[in-house]
Amino acid sequence: MGGLTMRRRGVLLALVSVALLVSPFAGPVATQEEEGTIGLVYFVRAKPGMEAQFEEGTKKHMEWHRQQNDTWTWAAWVTMSGENTGRYAFGSFGHHWADFDNLGVSEEEDEANYQATMAPYAESGVAQYYAYLPQVSRPAPAGESYPLSVVLVFELRTGTEGKFINNITKVHKAIEKTNWGGYHAWYVLVNGGRQPMFVLVLPQKNWADMAPQETSFEAMLEEAFGRQEAESILRSFNHTIKSETSSIVRDRPDLSYVPGATTE
Repeated sequence: MGGLTMRRRGVLLALVSVALLVSPFAGPVATQEEEGTIGLVYFVRAKPGMEAQFEEGTKKHMEWHRQQNDTWTWAAWVTMSGENTGRYAFGSFGHHWADFDNLGVSEEEDEANYQATMAPYAESGVAQYYAYLPQVSRPAPAGESYPLSVVLVFELRTGTEGKFINNITKVHKAIEKTNWGGYHAWYVLVNGGRQPMFVLVLPQKNWADMAPQETSFEAMLEEAFGRQEAESILRSFNHTIKSETSSIVRDRPDLSYVPGATTE
């Protein structure tokens, strides 16, 4: 996926490695890296009034990836609500850090094709690296369709990462114990934005799934742990979270690329 490809990638990854070593989250991230849970996401906007041209260019660029037999999957989605409404995202997940030393296609050729197909209709964008947190996630079953997702972004107060991780671990156990809600996936931003930042993705089958659960989040915690522990967890969340934003995103399979998939 060209255009936002970072130059001096080796230097960047070295800096990220140093950041992880000094981060309070270094232990869990390092473990998950061995499992191939690093994701790269490019966020980009189309120029005003050029959304149709941008999407057509994206399809051409993804066709180029197909012709090159790219081994990486690139998922696409667009934001439907919030301050980033209309923003496109292209993400590739399930990687090790070492994978970025040997991309699925030529970095130079990828960039050149991006400049020819998408760049004329795109505004400047940003690239971010995330680590998926499988220990506290409850992924949706493979093969089922969840075209919408609620995305919650939590910016934490400095130095509270360990407490926040402890909280979401307890919440995950409570959800498993009570079988509350649907599915969820946690990510932590490891480079490319304000930190510490965690992202919670809640896949939805349709708009009706957006309706609140019959049992509230607070009631679920109380059912799992009792009132005192539930209130303690909620107070701890209030202490660790500096800000929270929410949005709804829609998958765009027509703008995505999956190795081996046939085009219509």
